[in-house]
Amino acid sequence: MKTLYCICSLASACMMALAPGWVSAATNDTPKVAESGDTSKSQIWVNLGGFSRHFASDKGYNENNLGLGLEYRTSPEIAYMAGAYYNSVYKTTSYAAVNWQPWQLGPVKLGAALGVMNGYPSLANGGSFFAALPLATVEGRHFGINVGVIPSMGKVDGAVIIQFKLRLN
Repeated sequence: MKTLYCICSLASACMMALAPGWVSAATNDTPKVAESGDTSKSQIWVNLGGFSRHFASDKGYNENNLGLGLEYRTSPEIAYMAGAYYNSVYKTTSYAAVNWQPWQLGPVKLGAALGVMNGYPSLANGGSFFAALPLATVEGRHFGINVGVIPSMGKVDGAVIIQFKLRLN
């Protein structure tokens, strides 16, 4: 329950920090990334890891998934991501992915992250494997969040994940 409280508190704080951008985005006629700055420039974000909430909450998963990564957004639709975090089974995961988000609903970009990751013993014996997950992103001028859903299937217990990021440029 503490984890859920922390997730909700941090998500609320991020949304309040982004709220001024949402208001101006709602009154702006330009449908693309209104508060992220000039959409013709690339953006560099530092990813600080985040939190997860598993659908099978009785299995003792680690839901404080702190880490460090970089995200390089080349356009409003495409970002390249790489980093590492402390995963749900108490191991370090490294990842590299392309975040493709062709749709936008207000300030929320929608799409999927496709990439390679490791560190989960029940998948590929902890080695590298391909992964894809639906991902929603909200980016303000300096702060952003990624929210993803990992579906439950096979050896994977699903979860909702929240990832926090800071813009460097």
